[in-house]
Amino acid sequence: MNLIEFFEKEEAINKEVRCNNSNNSEIIKLIINKNNNKIINIMDNNKFITNKFISDLLNLAKIEDIEAGIVKYFLKKNQIQDIKNKFIKDIINKDPDDKIFKFLQRINFSICLSDIEKIFELLIPPDDKRINGAVYTPLFIVDYIVENTIDKEGTVCDCSCGSGAFLLGALRRFKVITNKNIIEIIENNLFGADILDYAVRRTKIMLSLITIYYREDTETINFNLKVTDSLETDWINLFPEIFNEKQGFDFVVGNPPYVRIQDLGVGLREKLSNKWKSIGSGNFNLYFAFFELGINILNKNGKLGYITPNNYFTSLAGIELRNYLSINKQITRILNFNHLKLFENASTYTCITLMKKDYSKDYFEYYYIEDEREFSDMNNLKFSSYYYKWLNDKKWRLMTEKDYSNIKIIESIGIPLDKLCPVKVGIATLKDVIYFVRDFNKDYCIAEFKAKEFLIEKNITRKLIKISSIKNQDEIYSDKRRIIFPYFKKNGKYEIMPEDYLKQNFPKTYEYLLTTKHELEKRDKGKKSYPTWYAWGRTQAMNYNGKRLYTRTFSDKPDFMLDEQEDSLFCNGYALFCKKNIKAIQKILNSKLMDYYAKKTSYEIEGNYQCYQKNFIEKFNIPSFSESDWEYLEKEEDKDKIELWLFNKYGLSF
Repeated sequence: MNLIEFFEKEEAINKEVRCNNSNNSEIIKLIINKNNNKIINIMDNNKFITNKFISDLLNLAKIEDIEAGIVKYFLKKNQIQDIKNKFIKDIINKDPDDKIFKFLQRINFSICLSDIEKIFELLIPPDDKRINGAVYTPLFIVDYIVENTIDKEGTVCDCSCGSGAFLLGALRRFKVITNKNIIEIIENNLFGADILDYAVRRTKIMLSLITIYYREDTETINFNLKVTDSLETDWINLFPEIFNEKQGFDFVVGNPPYVRIQDLGVGLREKLSNKWKSIGSGNFNLYFAFFELGINILNKNGKLGYITPNNYFTSLAGIELRNYLSINKQITRILNFNHLKLFENASTYTCITLMKKDYSKDYFEYYYIEDEREFSDMNNLKFSSYYYKWLNDKKWRLMTEKDYSNIKIIESIGIPLDKLCPVKVGIATLKDVIYFVRDFNKDYCIAEFKAKEFLIEKNITRKLIKISSIKNQDEIYSDKRRIIFPYFKKNGKYEIMPEDYLKQNFPKTYEYLLTTKHELEKRDKGKKSYPTWYAWGRTQAMNYNGKRLYTRTFSDKPDFMLDEQEDSLFCNGYALFCKKNIKAIQKILNSKLMDYYAKKTSYEIEGNYQCYQKNFIEKFNIPSFSESDWEYLEKEEDKDKIELWLFNKYGLSF
C-alpha cells in the first residue's frame, strides 16, 4: 500500500470507529503497518501513557534526553537505520546513556507518532500549561477541523502550534488532496508559530519523523516554523512571502491557548487590550484575541477552524469578542460539545468554530452534541440555521430555529419571573467557616474552629439555609445550621453591633470571635476596610423577608424548594420571593417547561447540570393567568396533567 492509499484509508475508517476508556471517549485512529499491512488499533489509545509513565521518564532523565530516547526508540521499532536528517541525528545524540531507550525497550512500549505527540504534551511543565495554555488536542477533533476547513491545496497556519497536531493533520489532508511529496508539503504548505521554543522543536521532530518513516529522508528540511509571541509579532515580516504573494494564508487552524487575564502580567494585559478589539479593557481569556488574529492573517478567501472553550457564548468577559464576531459575520459553523469533556486533564467545555473571511450569508450552522455516541459520525450531523439577527452580544443563546421560536414565546407571553417573584442572592460573610454554627439547645449553638468547640449565645444567631447543601424541601425545616448575626435593627436597617455591646451582651460569642480575629482580617487579602473586624463581608440579603422558593445554582433538573419560614437567611443559591400563588408558581418552575427552557438558554456543566443563576431564569415568563387558572394549579397534583396544561397555555409546538 502506498502513502496516498494509506491516507485515504485512514481518513475513511477514521469516521467509523470509536472506543471508550476510563478517561474520555476517543475516536481510535487506525493506521496501516507498512511492514505487514495489518490494521492495528494503536493511535490515541496507548494505555502506557499515564501520568505515572511520564513521572518514570522524568525520574530517569531530563526532558531533552527523554525526547531523544523516544525518537531513537521509534526509529528502532520501525526498523529505520542510517538516517540522513541532521536535525533528528542531533536530537537522538542527546541521550548518550540510552536510559530512556532501554526503559521503553524493557516495557516493550508500543509506539506510534500520535503516542509521541501525547508524551510531548504530558511533558509540558505545569507553569507553561497555566501561563501559555498548552494542551493536547484529541486526534478526532484535529481531523474534523482540518477536513472541514481545508478544501483545496493552499497554505495553512497554526498560530499556536504546540507539538504540531494540527500541522500533522493538515499534512495528511494535503496529501490526500494533492498527492505531493511530504517534504514538498511541509516546505510549501505548512506554517506555524509558538511562544515556546521546545514546542516548535517538537513540531519539527514530528514532521521530520513522518518524512523518515515514509522514506523521504533528507539531510535538511526548510521548515516554516517560528518561535514568537503570535499576538505581538509582525506577521507580514514573519512570513513576507505569504503576504507579498497571496496577501495572507488560505487556512488557519488550531487550538488557541486558554489563559485567563489573571495569569498574565499587568503590562501584557494593557498591551493586549490596546491592540485587540476582541478583548476590550475588562476580564478576558487569551484565546479571544486568537480569533481576531486568525481572521487578520487570512487572505480574502481564507477559512479558519478552531477548537476553543464554549464560554465565549455567555461569559461576561466575552462580550467584546461576541461584539466583534457578530459585527463581522464570518462564522460559518459552530459545533458545541456542551457539557462533554474532550480533554483528559482539563475541565474545559468546548466548541468548534469555523469561519470564512468573505462569508456573505446572514446565518451560520449550529449543532450541539448531547451524547458522546455522536462523535463517531460528526460529518453527518444535521445542523440548524442560526441567524445573526438573533444574537445579543450580552449573551449568545444558540439553538435551532424551532427552539428559538419557542423561547421567544416563553419570554414574551406574560410577566417576567423577576418582576412577579424578585430573584435575590443570599448573604456573604466571606468567611463562612467562622460564622456558620449548628443548633445545640434552647440557649446555645456550637461553633468549631481549629478542632475546638465554642458555645455561642443563640440569641445572636439566625436560621440559615445553605441552598447548595439542601437535598430536598423537607431538609429546609430539619436543617440545624445557623449563623452568627452581629447586627441589630435601627430605623428599619441593620447596623453592626458596637464592640462593647457585643462583649457585654454576648460574651461567649465575643470570646470566640476574638479567637478567629486574625482569620477574619485576612478577608479580601486584608485590602478591604470593614465597619469593624467582625462584620460580614457584605450586608446584602439581611432584609429579605417572606415566603420564598430556593434554587441551587446548578441542578440536573428544576428543583425550586418552598420555604415558608419568612425570616430565614440564605446563601449559596437564589431565592424567589412571591407575594401570592407561591405553590402554583413552584409547580410551573419545577415543570418540564422550565427544564426545556433552562437547557436551551443557560449553560451546562458535566453531569447534565444546568445553570439556574438569576441572569438565566429572570426572563422566563409566567402567563397572565385568571383566578380560576391559579386555583387549578394550586389544587392539581397530577404532574402529567399539569405538564400538558402548561404547554397548551404557553402555546408551544414540538
